[in-house]
Amino acid sequence: MAISLYSPLRVQKYPVKLYACIALTVLCWGYSPIGVHSALMAYRPEQIALLRFILASLFLLVLVAKKGIQPLKIKDLPALGILGIFSVTLHHLLINAGQQYVSAVASSILSQSIPLFTLLISAFVLKQRIQLKQWGCILLGLVGAVLVITADRGVEPPSLYSLFIVLAAVAWAIYFNLYKKFALNYDVLSMMCYVIWLGTLPLLLFSPHLPQAVMAASWQANLSIVLLGIFPSALAHVLWGSVLKTLPLTQASSFLYCTPLVAIALGLIMTGESPSLGMLIGGIVIILSLIIMNYIKN
Repeated sequence: MAISLYSPLRVQKYPVKLYACIALTVLCWGYSPIGVHSALMAYRPEQIALLRFILASLFLLVLVAKKGIQPLKIKDLPALGILGIFSVTLHHLLINAGQQYVSAVASSILSQSIPLFTLLISAFVLKQRIQLKQWGCILLGLVGAVLVITADRGVEPPSLYSLFIVLAAVAWAIYFNLYKKFALNYDVLSMMCYVIWLGTLPLLLFSPHLPQAVMAASWQANLSIVLLGIFPSALAHVLWGSVLKTLPLTQASSFLYCTPLVAIALGLIMTGESPSLGMLIGGIVIILSLIIMNYIKN
C-alpha cells in the first residue's frame, strides 16, 4: 500500500532544545533577505555569496577546533559535494541575483514555495505518490507565487529575476530531499562543515577584485555580510541539520512558514520596507496551499 508523503501530522512531543533550534533558524533565515538587500548596495550577487560563505567557513573552523570533526570518507565526497552545490552554490547565487529585482519581503514569501517543490522532487526522486488533491495544492501555491511577483512590481511585467527566486527554492528543495536520501553517517557539525566548505569552493571563481570591493563598500554593507556569514550561513545551517536529523522532512519544512513573518518584521524595523496587500494575499495563498497539503487524508 502506498504511503502519502503528506499524511496528517501526528502530535508528538519533542525536546524544548529542538524548538529553540527551529526558532533560531527561522530568525536567522528571516534576516537573510534583509541582509542581502543591504549588501547589494555595495556588492555584486556572486560576491555576496562568496564573502558570506568564506566567513561561514571560518566560523565553522573555530567550532571544529573546539569540538572536533569526523574524518571525511572519500566515498562520501560526491554526495557531500552535490549537497554543497545545491544548498550553497546554486541556491545563494540564484537568490542573490533575484533580489536585484525582487524586494526582500517578496523574496522571503516566494521562498515558502520550497515545500511545494520538495513534494514534487520527492515524487520523482523518492518515488512518493502524489494525490490529485495535492496537485491542486501545488497549483494553488504557484498562483500565490504569481500574485506575490505581480504585486511586488506593480504593472511592470515579471522579470527573469523573479524566476531566479523560484529556482533558488527548487535548489533548496533538492537539497532537502538529497540530505535525507543520502543519510550520510556524520554528526551535524561535521556534515554541515563538509557541505558548506565544498559548496564554497565553486564560489572562489568570483574572488577576483573582491578585496577592492570590500575596501570600497560601506560599513553597513560589510556589517550585513558579517551577519549573513555567521548567522544565516553558518549557525542556521548547523541548527537546521540538527532539526532534519530529528524531524521528518515535511514536518520540519512546515516550521519555515514563519520565516516571512520574521522577514516582514525585520524589514519594517531595519529598512522600512512593508509588503503590499497583494503580496500579503499571495503569501497567504502559498501558506494556505501548504497547510491544506499537510492535512490531506488518504
